[in-house]
Amino acid sequence: MTIELVGMDEAAKNVRKQGSKILRDIANAYNQGVLDDPGSSYMFCSLLACICEGKVEGSFDEEKKKIQWALTEKYHAALLEAQERQTDETEKLDNVVRGPWK
Repeated sequence: MTIELVGMDEAAKNVRKQGSKILRDIANAYNQGVLDDPGSSYMFCSLLACICEGKVEGSFDEEKKKIQWALTEKYHAALLEAQERQTDETEKLDNVVRGPWK
């Protein structure tokens, strides 16, 4: 899988698409103290970066009144393809212990 950097215009477009969800989640993160904890705030900022890159999209869960973030179909497919490619390459190596897992 190649890393594709997005430009400012693409990042801004992705943020605008998810804008209301991002704002709701920022307020929720603030309310829960996520922004006060360095580890949690780092993870939250990583989520925001994934939104900018178009790797994640959100939906509002009416029942829980929270935003649910999930990988986009395109990014999910790219990750599965990378996993398959890595598995294929690993199986060709002589020093790999093969087990019952897949």
